[in-house]
Amino acid sequence: MFKKLQNKIVPTNILLVDDKSENIFALEKLLEGEGRHFLKATSGKAALKMAISHDIALILLDVQMPEMNGFEVAEILKSNKRTANISIIFVTAISKEQKYVLKGYETGAVDYLFKPLDIEITKAKVSTYLKLYQQQKELAEQYVIQENLASLVDNSMDITCIFDLNSFVVEEVNQTFYTLLGYNVESVIGTPLVQYFHSEDVNETKKIIQEELGSNSDIFVFENRMKCNDGTEKWMRWKLIVKNGKCFANGADITIRKQTERKLSENLAYLVRINKELGEAKRVAEASVKVKQDFMANMSHEIRTPMNAIIGFTGLLLRGELSDEQRSSLESVKISGENLIVIINDILDFSKIEAGKMSIEASEFDLRTILKELVKLQKQSADDKGVSLVLNIEDEVPAKVIGDSVRVNQILLNLMSNAIKFTSKGKVELAVKVLHDSEKEVQLEMTVEDSGIGIPANKLSDIFESFTQAKGDTTRKYGGTGLGLTIVKKLVDLMQGDIKVISEPEKGSKFIVTLKLPKESAANVQAKEEDDGKDIVLGKLQVLLAEDNELNQILAKRVLNNFGCEVVIAENGMIALEKLRENDFDVILMDIMMPEMDGIEATKIIRKDFPEPKKNIPILAMTAFIFTESSDNKYLEAGMDDYILKPFNPDKLKQKIAKLVQKQA
Repeated sequence: MFKKLQNKIVPTNILLVDDKSENIFALEKLLEGEGRHFLKATSGKAALKMAISHDIALILLDVQMPEMNGFEVAEILKSNKRTANISIIFVTAISKEQKYVLKGYETGAVDYLFKPLDIEITKAKVSTYLKLYQQQKELAEQYVIQENLASLVDNSMDITCIFDLNSFVVEEVNQTFYTLLGYNVESVIGTPLVQYFHSEDVNETKKIIQEELGSNSDIFVFENRMKCNDGTEKWMRWKLIVKNGKCFANGADITIRKQTERKLSENLAYLVRINKELGEAKRVAEASVKVKQDFMANMSHEIRTPMNAIIGFTGLLLRGELSDEQRSSLESVKISGENLIVIINDILDFSKIEAGKMSIEASEFDLRTILKELVKLQKQSADDKGVSLVLNIEDEVPAKVIGDSVRVNQILLNLMSNAIKFTSKGKVELAVKVLHDSEKEVQLEMTVEDSGIGIPANKLSDIFESFTQAKGDTTRKYGGTGLGLTIVKKLVDLMQGDIKVISEPEKGSKFIVTLKLPKESAANVQAKEEDDGKDIVLGKLQVLLAEDNELNQILAKRVLNNFGCEVVIAENGMIALEKLRENDFDVILMDIMMPEMDGIEATKIIRKDFPEPKKNIPILAMTAFIFTESSDNKYLEAGMDDYILKPFNPDKLKQKIAKLVQKQA
């Protein structure tokens, strides 16, 4: 019966196997794309069950796992007929010595990915093997179509013959035997069919037929090679039907298919060789490998969540009555926490820039005030080291300019904090002067000069590279992420400016930033004028706080109570929905990552399923998680009205709540 193939898209299953769920999460985010469906297993046993019960295109298999390692899983998969043809890529952080790599290929893997993963190579390899899988799948589907069509036409298109089951002597044969193989039909009748089989296939073919007949099969299919009259060979697919002691055989020419399969096999071998070469290239390039964006986002969440409580509670305590010793200790805790947040922000800024998500704002700001505040902020650090801090602003430098004040401040803050960090005596000077001035814009040269340890000449070209510092022991001695100057360089580039460095070991360094900034009136630019939140009075708002972390629950409740709000706590999104059904609230503060049901899912349910007016209640996301693979609009797209990042500033929180409640009213 003709089998109609449905023209529909079937998702391609990719099995991710790793005993660490965070690695699976990061890998899924890295590889996600249209038409891809990810199955996940955190153990070898779970992976084997999934491979047996699903149609898997590709397996990314971690080598080092408890109970059953990746090599053992691969050997079992390859020994099972159901899973033997699944492509396996090992993901490993173990030694790259040849013996380990060979062991992987011996167990059946087609490729290796070495941790830390190179994003582009990982994506390219996975795409290549998925394309190969799709080609093989399409080839199989095409073959099915050919089979279906063949059943609708006369058998004369294929070889059709009748032969005796015992002697294999041909009793009848159609003209196609001559068309395909070149033998005269009359001469074939009365001869054993097996004499036209390829000599290497005779015994195997006879064995297959006898075994099938022995199992009482009435119909069976096999493939073999036939000798042509001109000395060539053809691959044939035979379908045999047994009736009344006679065998009715239909033979289709599958030579082209076999040639295609051989070509695909050759291409696969070529891909394996190329990927080995790519693996070697990856080893050479590992010094500059990009940090995976999803990994950084997860780390940000894990660090920001406890830091929210540390900084928040410290801030609350600092507002109360304290002894000098207590205040000093708490301020030290607060400064340490804020320093850690600076490091996290460096990593996230780097991630945003690399992802092309960093935007430069344009609003009027007071440049002189920013410069003075910057020096004031760094003065204590300089004083602690006995280093003089000097600000030198030429009279020609305008007070008001147009640009991104936050990013200008970030550039100079990074350069100045670096200068102070690497200077143990002498001075650090920030000098600003005008290079070119016109009616509409001013070109400024901002120089940060120090008398510190300096930079060797052979390292000057590397200092703006990611995770690079002048000496191997610099990070251990002075700290830092190695991202500060990278971020500075990329921000300067985004602002279409220029940065250069002049340095000499043991004498100091000079970083020179050149920027062009417009001087237009603020009337031509949409300035951001927002209340700082300190003078806002919220009143007795009814607030639903969805937060699973107990310390952050206590912190947020105390802050909101200080605002005059009444707070009801829900430990996850599901409980938050129940609370909202039973009570009326003015605003919801929604954490994102919670057990049972996360904040995004809960928000979507509120916006879709709740009746008026509850479905329109203002929802403010409070999150410690940064989505580096998608835009910051992720929360807004889910139906939230705004978001605030942990650790949050209480005044900023008050400002956002007031804005949402006012908008709702």
